[in-house]
Amino acid sequence: MIPDAIRDLLDRFEQDLRISDGRSANTVQAYLLDLFGFTRFLDDEGKTLLDFSSEDLGAYFRSREELAPRSRARILASLRKWSRFLATLGYPSIDLKDLPSPRIPRNLPKTLSEVEIRRLLDIPAPSTDEGIRDRAILSVFYASGLRVSEVANLTLDKIDLVEETVKVLGKGLKERISFLDGETIERLEEYIDNVRSKIRTKHRTVFLTRLHDGFSRQGLWFLIKGYARKAGIASEISPHTLRHSFATHLLAHGMDIRSIQLLLGHADIQTTEIYTRVEITRLKEDLAKRHPRGGGPSS
Repeated sequence: MIPDAIRDLLDRFEQDLRISDGRSANTVQAYLLDLFGFTRFLDDEGKTLLDFSSEDLGAYFRSREELAPRSRARILASLRKWSRFLATLGYPSIDLKDLPSPRIPRNLPKTLSEVEIRRLLDIPAPSTDEGIRDRAILSVFYASGLRVSEVANLTLDKIDLVEETVKVLGKGLKERISFLDGETIERLEEYIDNVRSKIRTKHRTVFLTRLHDGFSRQGLWFLIKGYARKAGIASEISPHTLRHSFATHLLAHGMDIRSIQLLLGHADIQTTEIYTRVEITRLKEDLAKRHPRGGGPSS
């Protein structure tokens, strides 16, 4: 059981994450789950979230050998954030500096080829209301590089079909502008004028389900997964695969990394630079296939 005093602090911590830091609901939930998990361990040791040490956290990690490096890194980040929060309230500082962050292997993001993207975008039936909607959804994902939550929460007033832009409230409640190509504008116009305009609803979100509700993140994930299967795409994909493909294809066609960073809404350029690794990997593979000494057929 968590003492009432600490539970009150956790409630304040949650509010601080949401309001002051502008963290997403998913991030806040992950932080709190990390703290609750650590609390159970501390309870067996006769300690609380107010008086633990780096040694306690080290012992917790040793007791959870099954945790992946990424999970350990997130737990450490959650507790460092909690420690800083307590310090602002005048509680003794909890020093976690001697616990290094786990080394996380940087897996290259999965992307689709431009041919696969074309197949995916064209697979929904253009003759049904649902197909018209889904063609617009897929196009928006690939044309703008939006996150799945950003597409799910996109409202009609944030799309400018004349200027071919879309305004997005991204991570940290930061607004940014992305752009839509001519084909995506045509698909959106067809959906909004011929499908969505017939639906009577108070929802302002652009894309609506059969029940005239907004899509959930999971709903969009299943939609994309289903169409990928129909398009004959064997690899496992998600909405983020379209975002990764958007960035990788822009880089391959000559866009500079700083511009891609702005379009994706990355706070740190290092997050965006992973796409240069994707492109370099592809260049290596292409060279191996085509170079006379690369082991593949000579050109």
